[in-house]
Amino acid sequence: MAVRQPVPRWFAWLLVMLQLVLLAALVWVPGPRVWLAPGWLAAIALAALAGAALLALAGAGQLGTGLTASPLPHPSAKLRTTGVYGWVRHPIYTALLVGGAAVVVLGGRLTQVAVWLVLLALLLVKATVEEAALTVRFPDYRRYRAVTGRLLPNPRRPR
Repeated sequence: MAVRQPVPRWFAWLLVMLQLVLLAALVWVPGPRVWLAPGWLAAIALAALAGAALLALAGAGQLGTGLTASPLPHPSAKLRTTGVYGWVRHPIYTALLVGGAAVVVLGGRLTQVAVWLVLLALLLVKATVEEAALTVRFPDYRRYRAVTGRLLPNPRRPR
């Protein structure tokens, strides 16, 4: 029996394509440099970039064969609620935003800030679509969603 998806597949993949365009724009968007990060801030940004890469790899690794760029779950996907998914529901999106913020700090362009804000909005839409699909697919998702933060850890979640 096929599960009814909350959005058409073409829309899900459109979100993926827009995400890729925004990630590329974050790095290559033109515009005058408005600030130069001092050495200490550049070091923090580079550490954040490395941490974001590790978080994304951990999230992707935990998904295994269920990993897909689409917000619609892969047929082999299983509900993950431990590891990095025990801290946030969308660790890969969190990693993209943290890494993107590091790129903004290092790049020093207002155009990058604008692109990052659009990326944030897009990832929130993508997360909403994904969560609707996961709620349909996995009965336990509602409980998991109630206690686990979307992009940031829930400070009130019992450990």
